Amino acid sequence: MAQAEKRYTRRLNQSGNSLSAGIPKAIADQLELAKGDELNVYYNEETGEIIMKKANRSLPEGVRPDVLQAMNRAVDKYDDALRNLKNR
Repeated sequence: MAQAEKRYTRRLNQSGNSLSAGIPKAIADQLELAKGDELNVYYNEETGEIIMKKANRSLPEGVRPDVLQAMNRAVDKYDDALRNLKNR
């Protein structure tokens, strides 16, 4: 373990159909995370590791946040149908 690396243990909680784990305050403060911020979650099948990174919140020039939110809602709502079309 690298010297700058810190370990924390968290218990998983049920949150709707998902599981959730809290982020230690020290990490949240260091990354300037706040309620409502987004994280990208990656899963490495080879190592069994879950990696979370603060999402890059900057939008491309000319893209309004409300349009991006609407698009994300549509993709979430029709995710199964879109994946089915992709796999045809």
